[in-house]
Amino acid sequence: MNSASHIVEVLIPLWSGYVAVVAVFVTAPILVIVNDRKIVVGALAVLFLFASLLFTNVLATQVAGIKLIVYIIVWALIFICVQQKGWNYTDHSDEVYGLVLSAQTRFRIIAVIIVGLVGWQLVEADRLPFPIVSQSVTLGATQLVVQGLLLLAIARQPLKIGLGILVMFTGFGLLYSAVEPSLMVVGMLGVVDITVALTVCYLELLWKTNTQE
Repeated sequence: MNSASHIVEVLIPLWSGYVAVVAVFVTAPILVIVNDRKIVVGALAVLFLFASLLFTNVLATQVAGIKLIVYIIVWALIFICVQQKGWNYTDHSDEVYGLVLSAQTRFRIIAVIIVGLVGWQLVEADRLPFPIVSQSVTLGATQLVVQGLLLLAIARQPLKIGLGILVMFTGFGLLYSAVEPSLMVVGMLGVVDITVALTVCYLELLWKTNTQE
């Protein structure tokens, strides 16, 4: 047990810094750009894992573990919802024909780059109303917020809209936990995440029923 805890203590600092930020920079845009549900669900799992590692920079490891448990529950709800809805996405407006991207996909890529640069500039210019605990946490949290807002703005499916809300709340939770790292706040944010996931699943399944009638 002691050796296992020692390994965890060694690995967490290695993976909770800029490695986690890189993972956020890769997975958050995937949620915005891609409509393939298998890729989206996989990217969401990776994003939640590394977001939990980022939380270890502002919360005690045990409390950050609670965030990981919450994210596992949220991901499981999303997975079950997608499995019930079906893994195929019927909108072909973002298909890739050979090496030619559709106009919708090109627009999303450009939008992701623009909002990513905006988020990065906010951190570099120190214009955030939150204390900067570490550069990696602030950069990762800002990217989660701006990419979540972008997904919320351009998505049409209830599932993608809900993912935008969850991603945005994850970034906000990282920033706010630096101000108030209490267990009660973490618990309240966890309840909000699970409530959002349940609501999104219900609306997604309801949207399926209405579109089939």
